[in-house]
Amino acid sequence: MKLFDAHCHLQSPEILPTIGKVMERAAAAGVERMACCGTSPADWNQVLQLAEQFPQVIPMIGIHPWFVKGRDGSPSRPHNTARPAVEPYLWKQNIQTLEKLLRENPGAGVGETGLDFQERFTNRAEQEASFAAHLDLARELNRPVAVHCVHAWGRLIEILREHPAPKIILHAFSGAPELIPDLVELNCWFSFCGSVTNPQAKRARASVVAVPTDRLLIETDSPDFSPSGCLPPNEPANLIHVARAVAELRGVSVDEVANLTFFNARQVFDAI
Repeated sequence: MKLFDAHCHLQSPEILPTIGKVMERAAAAGVERMACCGTSPADWNQVLQLAEQFPQVIPMIGIHPWFVKGRDGSPSRPHNTARPAVEPYLWKQNIQTLEKLLRENPGAGVGETGLDFQERFTNRAEQEASFAAHLDLARELNRPVAVHCVHAWGRLIEILREHPAPKIILHAFSGAPELIPDLVELNCWFSFCGSVTNPQAKRARASVVAVPTDRLLIETDSPDFSPSGCLPPNEPANLIHVARAVAELRGVSVDEVANLTFFNARQVFDAI
């Protein structure tokens, strides 16, 4: 059985100090490839270095909407996090650096980028502009894009129509099944994480069933979203639990989910 973790954060301080053991456990669990996503200029070099150190790692770099600085100069990252604070960034001051690094690293994708319209975030205009710039860059360089979306599906679809990109991974997909046909037309793939192991995640679990076979991906989003029964921090070795949940929901074998999502992920990532 071969597994492909379509979205994780190996550079996270919860994972990086023991990265060797983490990678050993991933290999033992059948995780042969993984896309490691940066979230701000502070971790781009770490992500690129991890890809140099471990050939199974596909690097992706971008500015997460939590780290886009608002008009009042405040961070958009929620303040109730237990993690160390990360400096927010004015995306316009870093997009040229991002482009330079992507050109220097032709095997790297774009992201994590996207939109987060939870009430505590007041920088929607800046998020939208940053997201559009990432999509334009992905189109110009023909790279896949890792996208975060929370409470912003209508606006996300509008921006994707205005700024089409070649291949979009909607990570930790939590949208309603009714959104899926429009998103498929916009070159989206749908990646599901440990949340689908929770019976209370009814909308995500319904979407697992509704996603077309050729657009289905699985991920851990390590170190977050530990599958039910797994202690945090989450790590790529736990991907098998996501595969099992998806298999149960779709009424197929775990091997079929593993092979299908591995093949789909290769279609998304192997072009870079």
